[in-house]
Amino acid sequence: MGNLAISDDSEAVLSRLVAEKGYPVTRATHMQAGDATFHAGWTLHAAPGNLSDRMREVMTVIYVADGARVIEPKNEHQEADRQRWLSAWPVGALIDSALNPLLNG
Repeated sequence: MGNLAISDDSEAVLSRLVAEKGYPVTRATHMQAGDATFHAGWTLHAAPGNLSDRMREVMTVIYVADGARVIEPKNEHQEADRQRWLSAWPVGALIDSALNPLLNG
């Protein structure tokens, strides 16, 4: 898909790709406040705009393989994620930070 940051531009690029490839689009039709959807991280996904005056809350859970290490960011957005979510740990460091703890058990 490329190194796309989440933006209106990436939405346009991905929408064009879906149309060009004829990918099927499936939508949750009966969502209510408090409901949740689940999908694999590489699933193309989107949500309609938030027309309310309230923040739309999001929670993301990502699991990585035991022994996974920080890789070199490929763009400024990945670098921002490394800074924020991996406590700026250096490239090559084991992914085990305060926000991404190693799970035992």
